[in-house]
Amino acid sequence: MASGLAQSAEVKPVSKPPRPHKPVAEDYLAHSPNIVSYRFGVRASAVWAALLDPQAWTEWLPITKVTWTSPKPFGVGTTRTVEVGPQVIEETFFAWDEGSRMAFRFERSTLPISAAVEDYRVIPTAEGCELRWTGRASAVFPLGFLVNRQLAGSLKAGLPKLEALIKADPKRFGA
Repeated sequence: MASGLAQSAEVKPVSKPPRPHKPVAEDYLAHSPNIVSYRFGVRASAVWAALLDPQAWTEWLPITKVTWTSPKPFGVGTTRTVEVGPQVIEETFFAWDEGSRMAFRFERSTLPISAAVEDYRVIPTAEGCELRWTGRASAVFPLGFLVNRQLAGSLKAGLPKLEALIKADPKRFGA
């Protein structure tokens, strides 16, 4: 390179725009083999508060950023955008029971899938609460199997981290 030429600036990869997915909901979950359950030694309200905290998601799952794109109060129809590295997922909530359940579909994403749903249920117990997660994604074989395994594996590994996060900063989550 000639010494008089300017060095080129760092080039960031351009991500593809999110693609629409099938508009699946409750019935799609009925066929899910992916169920993860975890018992927390903290109150259900603290776990729910953590699920509403966009920064918290990045502290217990391999998520880069969460942005609620609907105003409070949240409920059915609420939207949110999740970033996982360069991947973007636009979610729409189709079920919402304040304090106990949130379920959403991937409305659009840059992932190579055709549909996805996640359902989070927080159930009070005598010792604290239990979080039950059900999820399902569809894609061409074998990618669908791998995506489902990754979703469930991330939740299984992340839930103990979520409990530790809540216990480490109880004021943040009202624990």
